[in-house]
Amino acid sequence: MDIDALRERGDERIRAVADALDLPETVCETAYAILHQVYTDETQQGRSCEVIATAALYLACKRENVPAHPREIAAEADISEKLLFRRSKWIQSELGIRIQSFNPSAYVDEYCEQLGLSAETQELARNIVTVTTDRGLASGKSPRGFAAAAVYYAATIRREDCTQTDVHEIADVSKITIRNRYQEQAEAVGDLVTDSGELAAN
Repeated sequence: MDIDALRERGDERIRAVADALDLPETVCETAYAILHQVYTDETQQGRSCEVIATAALYLACKRENVPAHPREIAAEADISEKLLFRRSKWIQSELGIRIQSFNPSAYVDEYCEQLGLSAETQELARNIVTVTTDRGLASGKSPRGFAAAAVYYAATIRREDCTQTDVHEIADVSKITIRNRYQEQAEAVGDLVTDSGELAAN
């Protein structure tokens, strides 16, 4: 099969997985571009176009900052997470690029909406993420876990009905991770929390 036909199969895989996960068109367009750039006559030998396409979609989600769990992408494409990560790493090496992890703030919005939290709590959680990220706390941490902790912390400050279990269930992050990240964030910005439940300028 020639390279154009293989890329077309890859495009179909991107579209199918994106549609199943309700991902936006911008992610698909970015994934197509990544796939067509990296999947050539020279690189396609011994590499499944569908797997490379799935990895391109995952990287496109990261580049467009669209929250998508790698487990969901891998499951929809019927491949292992390990293979997804391995091929994602290969693409970045092949193209000489490094696509950063998702911004935790994108997850904050998603989690607050699912939990039915107020706009004020959502804004506070975003501010917690911003300040603690600026202070270096997010480096090397899972963005999902970091965002989940900020949401829980913000809800606690504003006395909203939201438990660690609630956040754990919608974020698919362990309660231990939430508790550890929450404690780190509280130590970092606790002195900035005002009586009105906001963060003072630091």
